[in-house]
This record gives sequence, structure tokens and C-alpha cells, in this order.
Amino acid sequence: MKLRRKLILLALAPLVLVLCMVAVMVNHQSAELAKEQREVIEPAYLASKQDELRSYLTLAQHAIAPLHGSGRTDEAALSEAKAILHRLDYGKDGYFFVYDLHGTLLVHSRKPELIGVNRWNYRDINGYPTIEMLIRKAREGGGFVQYATEKPSTGKPATKLTYSVLLSNWGWVLGTGIYLDDVHGVLAKVDEQVGANNYDTLLWIGASASVGMTVIILCGLMLNIRGRHEAQEKERAWLSSELHDGICQRLAAARFQASAGLIQLAGVPPAYAPAQSTFQDLDKDLKDVLRETREISHGLHPMTLKDLGLLAALQQLVHDMENDTIAIRFRRHGPVEGLPDGISLIFYRLAQECLRNLRQHSQASRGRLRLTGNRRAVRLTVWDNGIGFDAGSPKRDRMRGLGLGSMNARVEEAGGRLTITSKPGSTKVTATLPRSFLQRLITGNHAQPPH
Repeated sequence: MKLRRKLILLALAPLVLVLCMVAVMVNHQSAELAKEQREVIEPAYLASKQDELRSYLTLAQHAIAPLHGSGRTDEAALSEAKAILHRLDYGKDGYFFVYDLHGTLLVHSRKPELIGVNRWNYRDINGYPTIEMLIRKAREGGGFVQYATEKPSTGKPATKLTYSVLLSNWGWVLGTGIYLDDVHGVLAKVDEQVGANNYDTLLWIGASASVGMTVIILCGLMLNIRGRHEAQEKERAWLSSELHDGICQRLAAARFQASAGLIQLAGVPPAYAPAQSTFQDLDKDLKDVLRETREISHGLHPMTLKDLGLLAALQQLVHDMENDTIAIRFRRHGPVEGLPDGISLIFYRLAQECLRNLRQHSQASRGRLRLTGNRRAVRLTVWDNGIGFDAGSPKRDRMRGLGLGSMNARVEEAGGRLTITSKPGSTKVTATLPRSFLQRLITGNHAQPPH
């Protein structure tokens, strides 16, 4: 039994190891996939945002182009251009700003209180020199600057992408920006979706592992049960052989000696009559013990079943169980030959147990044993007209012996069904076992199920 447990563990260990490796690989591949998706999506989103900023800034330049292109640098032209840019906006957080080349804020529709303030030394929350970099990019012909600042609509820090260009005639740095929290939201959804898919995959792997381990454990338990039954049958066969070839032979020899003693005592004087009576009792006792020993040997392992098959074994069993007070009849119907040894043994053991109960407990005068078969299943029915018993009572095993519970387990293990119905004057035990698919093809019998 310990060996079978070790075999089950040895079968489970590689499965668990492989599934763990698969789970690790799936998790790693999911992380790599998420990384690759981010590497593809993030640049694409940034590129689209950059194009969007260029478009906005082009519109702003077109709005002040008549003033800027006229060559005017007087205060009225500059004030009119500032007013136009102040009125331009898009969305809740889209606006335009203007700095001079020294970092003084000239236009800002969202924070007018900062107009006129020099912000050259301004740093964002990460210490990045925002205004200095905006002016530098503008001097270089225009460029993008990414930094962290407060989003006007929410009042919370957010990453902002800004694009600035230089209006050289006026010495202005014109710029605008958009917030990238929507980009980060898309990337977060990608990570969330990958994580959900990864979780679902791992869940399926775990479910498959549970099913696989359950199947292995159940198969191991079935093999363990069958192994125990096989071991029991081998032990019974060995014990039966020892009784038949050893004890029975010696009992037969002892009876022969007692019979020889009786012959030698025939015709002796009356004074030796007690000895003759003793030998007669000894011969009778040896005959009874020999018969009982042979019955035990035959019950432990029926040689007839192995040598001649189930029908002959059942007929012999009925003959052995009959006596002067009980008449038992055996009938068969349909194809019942060619059953596997294990199925034949189950039927024989069930018939043996039922007939033993019939003779020892039922107080019956008649019994019937019927074996019925077709291409789908084989059925054994044992009936008697005894006193009956409560089939659902916990005391049933004590009333009818301990064998029926064990036989029920063996029938169910073979995929069959055992039913017991009992009342005063009638007890019926029925076991139905299915044939294998190959046996159905061989028999070729299309009759209805046995009844």
C-alpha cells in the first residue's frame, strides 16, 4: 500500500512540476507581451499627440499671421496679437502661452496673475527647468518638452507635453501643451487587460492541474482497491491449495486408516465392541471434517471457475449448497459466456455469499439463481422465500453476514449496480455489470437489456 502511495506521488510530482513551469512561463510571456505592447502603443500615442500640438500651434500662428507678417513691432500690434492668443483655447485644459527670450510670461489665459513675472528659474515638481528648456527648444527651431505640472481642470499633478516655436520678429516664444494622463490611462488599461488574461490563463492551468491530479488520485485509488482484491484472491488461492493438497489429503488418509481399522475389527469378540464403536465415530467425524474442509477450500478459490467457467462453477455451487431442507434452482438466459475473469469472479462471489446467507440465515425452503445476459450487460439474480430482512437497516450486515456490503463495493467498482429488496417471504439480490465495448462487438447480440 505504501508503494502504491509512492507511485501516486511519483506520478503527481512531474505533473505539478510541469504545470508550475508552464505557469511561470505564461506569467513571464504575459509580462513580456505587456512590455512590448507598451513599447508599441506609447510611441504611437506620443506621436499622435505631437502631431496634434503642431496642428494647434499652426492654427495659432495663422491667427496672428497678419500682424506678425506685417513687420510691425509697435505696442498696438503686440497687444492685439496677445489679445488674440489669450482668446484662443481648445478643450478644458488647452490654451496658448507666450514668453519673451528672458523668461518673462506675456500671455497665459489660465493664470493671468503670472503675466509679467519672470519664470526663467521655474522648476517642475521633479526639479526640471521647464521655462529654460521651452526657450532653448524654440531657439533651436521648435521642439517638444515634457514635464510635470498641475492640471487646471483637476488641480492634480500630471505629465504635460509642450511644443514651442520662436517668433523671431517679436522675440516671442509661442507654445501650447496637452496633458498625457489619457495616454497613461490607455497604458494602464493595457496592463490591466494583460493581467486579467494572465489571471484567467493561470486559473485554467490551476483547474486543469486539479482535474489531472484528481484523475491520477482516483485511478491510483482504483488500482489500490483492485490490487487489494487481487491480493486477497491470490491469498485465497494459496490457502485453498494448501487445504486441498495438504490437509484434505491427510484427512483422507486418516479416514482410510479408520476404515481399515473397522474392517480389521469386524467379527471380533464382544469384548472389543467398544473399540469398533469408537472407530465408527472416528470415521464419521473424519468424513464430516473432510467434507467441510473441502467446502472451505472450494469456497476460498473455486477451481471449477478457473477450469470450466462461470456456468459450471455456479452449477457446482448450487449443488453444494442444496440440502434436504432447501431446494435451489439455477437457470441461465442469453449470452453469458466469455466474461472477463474479474467479472466472473464478482458474480461467483456474490452468488456464494447470497447462497450462504440463504442456507444460514433465511430459513428458506426454496431458492433461485438466474444468470441473464445480452450484448450490453450481464445480470445475476438470487431469490429465496425466507423470512427476509430490512435492507435499509444498519443491522443488515449482522443479520445477513458481512459479505453483501463488500460485494456492493466490488460491483460498483466494476461499473455495475447491486440492488437488494427484501420482505417476509421474499428476498431478491440483483447485480448488473456492463460488458466492455469489445465484448459487445464480439457477441453481436442486439437484444434488450436483461430483465
